[in-house]
Amino acid sequence: MTRPIITDPQTGAPLDVGRTRYRPPAVTADHVTIRGRECRFPTCHRPAHFVDLDHVIPYQRGGETNTGNLIGLCRRHHWTKHTPGWRFHLTDTGQLHITTPTGHTYPTP
Repeated sequence: MTRPIITDPQTGAPLDVGRTRYRPPAVTADHVTIRGRECRFPTCHRPAHFVDLDHVIPYQRGGETNTGNLIGLCRRHHWTKHTPGWRFHLTDTGQLHITTPTGHTYPTP
């Protein structure tokens, strides 16, 4: 069976393993951590080396394991994300939009 793997054009390091595995390769995890620098939840400044990597579109619902679908959240906000009513959307530019159960939307850089 052939597995598609998207690689960085400069380094050849794998960036996207699609649906082939749940956990990202180290280079993808590093990319997501460096991109976020800290927990992506608004007003949370927990440093990135303390965050969990989380699929914005859950893996169990078809979300892929790639830089376009992974964010770093501290443990508290990781659990918040999985609480009913919360919605997360990651744009192509890496901006995260979080909608609360009350309908308020907060964009994060």
